[in-house]
Amino acid sequence: MVVAIVQGGHDAGTLNDFVNAAMISPPSILRGVSNETGRRISATLGNGESGADLAAYCVLVLALFQWLLIFISHCVLQRRYVKSRPFVDRPSEAYPQVTIIRPLKGIDMDMHRTLESSFKQKYPSEVEILFAVEDPEDPAIKVANQLIVQYPKVQARVLIGQDNVGINPKINNMLKAFAQTKNDLLWICDSNVYTDPGTLRRSVDLLLDNRRLGVIHHVIFSESPKTFGAMLDHAFLVTNHCRMYLAINAVGIASCLMGKSNLYYKSALESVGGLESFGQYLAEDNMIGQALWHAGWDHTMTGDLACQPADIGSFAEYCSRRVRWVRTRKYNVTFATLCEPLTESILLGALTAWALHHLYACSIHAVLGIFFLCWFGMDMVFFYRINRGPPPSWFWFVLAWLCREALALPLWAIAIVGNTVVWRGRKFQFHMNGTVQVIT
Repeated sequence: MVVAIVQGGHDAGTLNDFVNAAMISPPSILRGVSNETGRRISATLGNGESGADLAAYCVLVLALFQWLLIFISHCVLQRRYVKSRPFVDRPSEAYPQVTIIRPLKGIDMDMHRTLESSFKQKYPSEVEILFAVEDPEDPAIKVANQLIVQYPKVQARVLIGQDNVGINPKINNMLKAFAQTKNDLLWICDSNVYTDPGTLRRSVDLLLDNRRLGVIHHVIFSESPKTFGAMLDHAFLVTNHCRMYLAINAVGIASCLMGKSNLYYKSALESVGGLESFGQYLAEDNMIGQALWHAGWDHTMTGDLACQPADIGSFAEYCSRRVRWVRTRKYNVTFATLCEPLTESILLGALTAWALHHLYACSIHAVLGIFFLCWFGMDMVFFYRINRGPPPSWFWFVLAWLCREALALPLWAIAIVGNTVVWRGRKFQFHMNGTVQVIT
């Protein structure tokens, strides 16, 4: 689950006003529950009644805020993703030239299609594509060269070699491309990501409309799962992760982005130390976003998806990836990661059922059942709309969703108690400041 909150740019609009009003005026939210609830809170706070009452009210406020985020995510989904943003009518000479950097390592699932999407961008100005590879024997080079031959009118080339500025292999791999790019506007896109042909133009349209924007990013969307482990990851990415990513980007009070598909200005990156300054972090995307945010650059999103084939092969691989994600975030956004279980359906539903039973003698089983059914329904509607249709099998998708929900708390607990991760065959140990060191 996403664990930080990001500037929504000029697209956040009235949602920001609505959310900010709710956040700065919690008493107004409580009055909306009922006058009786407000009086009981005042009595609890004023007369020193049981701490259990106060805890129950806090749980209800947390549950209301979580449902507010769910509501916001559906609003953003309707405005940006169900209704696709049209191109802005402006002359082609108004569009800057763009360099697309694609770091490669090994063969990804459906790799020809994902890399080819960069060649198919409908962009009115010149596009340069740089494939960055470490090993001259890497089989990904063959795929890249096939596309270069297939699209001779596109300026594309493969850069081979590695700079060693830290422990992050992606940063080390990309530095040669970053140094050789001829354009200020960069689109860094992972090798396993497919994007719609209009993604680049819609992204640049936003940059041209708002000169304070320094990052355009696209939400991850998993597709075509083939194994049950891939189905678990698919269920997570297209519901919980995607829903929360949209909602917290709309709130907009801090930086949060993932590095699958992002547009930056090279000059902006150089002003915060360049890519090399982030080589000591595994979560370089998060750290780059924070650095640009604090330098005064806003972030926003288009209504485009960074689609990636669901490439997880097994249940164990899914669990390992989720533990790695949570453990990495623990050292970058510690407080939010510690609070993460309170945003999951099972724990929050159980706490809500207890709170309503404690305060109003409601049936725990009835409240828990209604809460979970509503949560399930909202996630299914969210998926259907952003997917623009049903999954290949509702049975397997729902089963994967249920298992994902049940696994969320155990995997979080495993991640919290450790300080090492294994990534691409190497073992890393985290330090408290978020940096890491290779131990094997």
